[in-house]
Amino acid sequence: MSMENNDACGLHDRFSFKDKIIMQTGWNGFMIIGTYGIYKQNPLWALAYVAYIIIGYALIVMPWVCAHCPYPYKLSSCLFMPPGFLRKIYNYRESQPSAAGKLAAGAIMIGTVIIPNFWLFKDTSLLIVFWLFGLPTLLAFPLHYCKKCRHLECPANRVKP
Repeated sequence: MSMENNDACGLHDRFSFKDKIIMQTGWNGFMIIGTYGIYKQNPLWALAYVAYIIIGYALIVMPWVCAHCPYPYKLSSCLFMPPGFLRKIYNYRESQPSAAGKLAAGAIMIGTVIIPNFWLFKDTSLLIVFWLFGLPTLLAFPLHYCKKCRHLECPANRVKP
């Protein structure tokens, strides 16, 4: 995946349009497949999963991870959301997120990936499609993005000082 880099420090300054499309397709793809897999077996649980995602991201992940990220606020770039959308809803917080905020955001994100599996194990083809979207997306972070990210306060950041 190509990115525009700041050669002086090796950190990514912006995400390319291609990177945004690939990551948004992967991230949203596995959530859509997961929701559909749950819906096929129990529509009420699918609704609960969608509510978990919307509420969890709106109240925990975005204010405790995204609002501290310099990409949408200082560099007008984001892998997942239009930067203008984030700037309108959440004010930038230069301070470090609290440990509780980091833990809660991580739990929401992990739950987003884990929860659908309880239903998808009963539908092998959807389980495979779910992980075809999810695995490359999830592995791209620790193996690629987190090693060159300017969001130094992110709990997943792997930039060596």
